[in-house]
Amino acid sequence: MAKEMTLVSVGIDVGTTTTQLVISRLTLVNVMPGSQVPKVEISHKSISYMGKVHFTPFEDRQHVDGAALREIVAKEYEKAGVSPEQIDTGAIIITGETAKKENASEIIHSLAAYAGDFVVATAGPDLESLIAGKGSGAEALSKRLHACIANIDIGGGTTNIAYFDRGKCIGTACINVGGRLMEVDPLTHRLSYISTPTQKIINRCYPNRYQAQSGDELAVIQTCIQSMVECVERVIFQEPILPQDRPLIMTNLLPDVKLDGVVFSGGVAKYIYLPGIKEWWIHGDVGPLLAEAFQKSRIYSSLLVHEGSETIHATVLGAGAHTVNVSGSTITVSKHTLPLRNVPAVYPEWEASGKLSWLKSAEKYSFYRTVALVVPSLDNTDFLTILTLAETLACELPLIKGEPKVIIAQQDIAKVLGQTLQRLLPSIPLVCLDGIELAFGDFLDIAKPLPYQDAVPVIVKTLVFAN
Repeated sequence: MAKEMTLVSVGIDVGTTTTQLVISRLTLVNVMPGSQVPKVEISHKSISYMGKVHFTPFEDRQHVDGAALREIVAKEYEKAGVSPEQIDTGAIIITGETAKKENASEIIHSLAAYAGDFVVATAGPDLESLIAGKGSGAEALSKRLHACIANIDIGGGTTNIAYFDRGKCIGTACINVGGRLMEVDPLTHRLSYISTPTQKIINRCYPNRYQAQSGDELAVIQTCIQSMVECVERVIFQEPILPQDRPLIMTNLLPDVKLDGVVFSGGVAKYIYLPGIKEWWIHGDVGPLLAEAFQKSRIYSSLLVHEGSETIHATVLGAGAHTVNVSGSTITVSKHTLPLRNVPAVYPEWEASGKLSWLKSAEKYSFYRTVALVVPSLDNTDFLTILTLAETLACELPLIKGEPKVIIAQQDIAKVLGQTLQRLLPSIPLVCLDGIELAFGDFLDIAKPLPYQDAVPVIVKTLVFAN
């Protein structure tokens, strides 16, 4: 490839409370220019446009206003001086309570198609935790300090937690704790909306409904918030989960490790780092009160608190500048097979014979256009092993629905594996890549090859929407 090239990337975060867009420029370089095998990496990321923070538009409590959302994106593109045709890559992430709306999937995929040729739709609490931790600077901080850092991203609907150990994400969690799970009239200071998770806390704390209705509403709010923060504490400190925590905890994949510090991000974090604000109802929600409760929590008092590089912008920056990967350069791609969107990663099972098989796993994804068969790390990568692997794949690929056939190798074997498969299955369109880290439940979006077909941009994501 040329010495370097630039991709224009967009990040759009559609959250419980706010929506924001950011335009980034990603510089790609061949870091091994003198080698016969080029290695393409993203060498620099810069923000060229930071959009205004908008309130997320809703038609009602159950539906996102798709037309208004598209208008927000169109106006931000106009202000940034770019058109959808100029966008090379990027991601839209729908987060928190918004991802639970009835039309969330439809709206976000439609918006992704409008936003650019290779802008992908993403959702899911674990991905949101990871993206926020990258955007806040917690990932980079853990790498720089050689430490284990927790990023706690507190938004309008959820608190997303990610642990980074020396720059690598080792676990995530998502909890229904957010600043907009209760809404308050700024003038009367009376509750105007109570979310389902919050109502369950009220029912537990105030079994006598009359007691909750007739009592001091500020006391009711503070009791609920305290219960929420205590749930987050139990998750962070690996303490037994209580029955009242279960409606709040969406996912918890955090390992039991010693934390060296914590970073707060998200809209609520602004008030954690700016204590003493008494205008509690400034946003018509309980965000500032929730921040105050986190300031008084065991998390704040017992862990070293670092201030990240971003708070409210963490997720949108993560979506715009930290979602794109670049495949290895020794790959095999048949002509006219790319781009591909929403390709599920399918892991094999080990048969009694000692061979890998993807047939059973692939059946679960038969309604997708195609699937990506993941080849796990092998003990040996000599030619005989790869030939045996290729023969196994050649037997199974015709039985697995969808084209092109996509193979993702976890080791640097995509070129030789792909060429061997092309010899065994000459008429089947094939995409065989390596250099991409995957996990169970991941989906891939694969762009067209970069100049001279050295590598392809890939976005690894999750797609999880409420039923």
